[in-house]
Amino acid sequence: MRLADGIRAGQVNVNAVGVGTGVELPFGGYKHSGWGREKGLAALDGYTRLKNVCIGFGQGPAVGEG
Repeated sequence: MRLADGIRAGQVNVNAVGVGTGVELPFGGYKHSGWGREKGLAALDGYTRLKNVCIGFGQGPAVGEG
């Protein structure tokens, strides 16, 4: 674990070239380099924003109204 803590790189392979490059693993954008993350759920964060929508269906006043 000391080795892993000391490495400051986006991806490192030792005796396993090509292993760990699945589409589910985020890649790129380490520190201030690149354009952000590619692949995986981390990539979707750049294209989304949280939003909350409440729709009344006529059962009465919403909480805090009326």
